[in-house]
Amino acid sequence: MSTSPAVHNPLIDGLRALAVLAVVVFHIDAAWLPGGFTGVDMFFVISGFVISQALASRAAQPAGVLLLDFYRRRVLRLLPGLLVMLMATFILSALLIPRAWRNEQFDQTGWAALLGLSNVVLSGQQDSYFSPGAELNPFLHTWTLGVEEQFYLIFPLLFLVWLRGREHWWRARALLPVLTLLSLLWTGWQAQAAPTAAFYLLPSRFWELAAGALLYQWMQTRAGGRHANVVAAAGLALLVVGVWIAPHLPMPVPGVLATVVGTLLLLAGVSRQAGGDIARGLGWTPLVYLGRLSYALYLWHWPLLVLLRWTYGLQGAALWLYPLLLLVVSAASYHLVEQPLRHAGPLLRWAPMKTLASAVLLVALCGVGAWASVEYHERISLSVTRDSHAWQARRYPAWRPLEAVAAPNLEGRRLFVAGDSHAAAYRTMTSMVARQTGMEVHQSDQGGCSFVNLQRASPADCQSFIEQALSQIESEARPGDIVLLAALRMPELRGFDWAQQDDQKVYRNLLARQTTADAQAAHEEAERVLQRLQVLGVQVVIDAPLPLFKAGAYRCSDWFNRMNPACTGGLQMVRADLEMLRAPQMALLAELAARYPALTVWDPLPLLCGPDVCSAVEEGQPLFFDNDHLSGHGNRVLLPHFRQRLIDTVESSLLD
Repeated sequence: MSTSPAVHNPLIDGLRALAVLAVVVFHIDAAWLPGGFTGVDMFFVISGFVISQALASRAAQPAGVLLLDFYRRRVLRLLPGLLVMLMATFILSALLIPRAWRNEQFDQTGWAALLGLSNVVLSGQQDSYFSPGAELNPFLHTWTLGVEEQFYLIFPLLFLVWLRGREHWWRARALLPVLTLLSLLWTGWQAQAAPTAAFYLLPSRFWELAAGALLYQWMQTRAGGRHANVVAAAGLALLVVGVWIAPHLPMPVPGVLATVVGTLLLLAGVSRQAGGDIARGLGWTPLVYLGRLSYALYLWHWPLLVLLRWTYGLQGAALWLYPLLLLVVSAASYHLVEQPLRHAGPLLRWAPMKTLASAVLLVALCGVGAWASVEYHERISLSVTRDSHAWQARRYPAWRPLEAVAAPNLEGRRLFVAGDSHAAAYRTMTSMVARQTGMEVHQSDQGGCSFVNLQRASPADCQSFIEQALSQIESEARPGDIVLLAALRMPELRGFDWAQQDDQKVYRNLLARQTTADAQAAHEEAERVLQRLQVLGVQVVIDAPLPLFKAGAYRCSDWFNRMNPACTGGLQMVRADLEMLRAPQMALLAELAARYPALTVWDPLPLLCGPDVCSAVEEGQPLFFDNDHLSGHGNRVLLPHFRQRLIDTVESSLLD
């Protein structure tokens, strides 16, 4: 085997271009190329092949020198462009993306990307790669870099075993094939048992990168390539098949099998730079150039898309200007960042350990910068949501002064707040009333897990939380304490294309979704909860369904996002429509209140709405944070009425 420097093959750049273009088109609009995400799998296979070439070209070096030189070259190749993209994305996100509960997940992904671990973080988050919410995470695409970087840590050692022992030790030849097979079998099982982990983590992606390496090893034992054109044509056909079938199959296996095999065949066909139409096509100069830009294109295509989704939206001129902007930014990254540092003579003359130590220091500095952009976002953000006092429903801070209110009947009592994320959205109000009256607040909330939602039974995966919260109330509540059960008790209006929908038809369909069985299940669940609370001698307060909106206020209140398609529905609702949507729940509440004397229904809707219209933002102040959760200001608007309701509830119970 030759140990001379690997010869650059422009046809492989053409393959990279196909891969990155497929990914970009898919991310712009999945309907345009539903299986375009398999371009990532093409990258994995190509990376395994090219890295093998690079290692083999330096096979004569001592093992330690070879490994350190490999890691240095990988750092110089990947790290500069990645760090520039990450820091720019952190800063632009702080400027243009409003802070919401999802931002913490975004931040975690970005910080993990600095360490090559974003795929691990994403595997533990609720959203999958294909979830609607995932398209708003500006760091989502870094999962593939995490997989590759983790592969690069272990693969050189495996390849070195093959290099040194392949001629005399059969185990050296068998090591990588066996690990590849085990990874493939593991992936097939995990795709069913834990699909998110199978999608993101290295053990279930190892076989794809290793497949490219195995192709390289196999080709070193075979001369020539008489049927290269036929092999390349078969590979191209399989890639087309893979793009078509992947969306309909479990991922990664069997979803990307056709793509991986097709990429292997194409690589085998063109890696010797054979002629033919396919080779000429892949060698087309513009395509080769895009292939050389492929890393930069991949780095920048996603954050630019996400920032557009958060601001003006993918529409009109923005949609057509995006490719030009992407090309300009990627070319600048390639020519001004990647290439100069990758080939910088002084850096290449440094000892590898010095380069690696400098890289660790640089990553640490970028980590501090990323932390600062998050920690001080309120000072640099261009969004009106930077005013967290108005927008965020947080526990009232102990350092902020608050006037006490004379309410002797409330002092010393406990207020238990239980429910879904809408219970959490009352934190400002409940913590303020506790400070004012001397009450003690106990909070139990979990997103998506409501108590007495009045529409249908709570999801099965919420039952353990509900039981835990009820058991806590039963063990800690004393007679005379108050329990606030808060929840989303209206059909959600998010997720509809309101520009294409007839409002009244949507409302009728939403009402029709609640079957008789759903209503009965909701009634029975409410009875079970109220019966358990009734024996404790506590007073129960249930909030009536609050207003909700077609668009989220935090996404649609800035000059740079009001025109976004996500804001088409607007931040106002006709009050009569909301009354219609909540009529079944109000009827059930009235029935329950008649059966349980300790139950009080608190209705905030009249306080948040005018006679005819409900607005998420009123006189420049947000009443709601998003489509249906209260803002901090909205909490303060409701505070006096809620406090008085608690006072009246306790006084009424004392008179009975």
